[in-house]
Amino acid sequence: MPKSKFFRVATEGATSDGRVIDRGALEQIAASYDPKVYAARVWLEHLRGLYPDSPFKAYGDVLAVKVEEVDGGKLALFAQLDPTPELLAMNKARQKLYTSMEATPNFAKSGNFYLTGLAVTDSPASLGTEML
Repeated sequence: MPKSKFFRVATEGATSDGRVIDRGALEQIAASYDPKVYAARVWLEHLRGLYPDSPFKAYGDVLAVKVEEVDGGKLALFAQLDPTPELLAMNKARQKLYTSMEATPNFAKSGNFYLTGLAVTDSPASLGTEML
């Protein structure tokens, strides 16, 4: 499948559910993400199925991430995806249009945050998340 453009998947600061996304965590994710070390997959609403024919199978892979300042100096995390045909079909049907990152602190005892997954959802917590 062709890879996507980079989409904004998180922005530093307060979230819609009361959490806070830390600028340093986004910087660590961007600096450390390497799919050869651990490849983040794309999941439906953060759920993982046991079987490849489950509705909760993986819907793609995160190829790369980067950070950029947006909205008057806030740091945002952008991800490039390799979507499956099923994710493209969902998107065409205007379902699960946004993302929600799965960031693991102290990944593999590194002391750094790492992107371990990305969910597709219609209710992202991070503000400024870009529509797929």
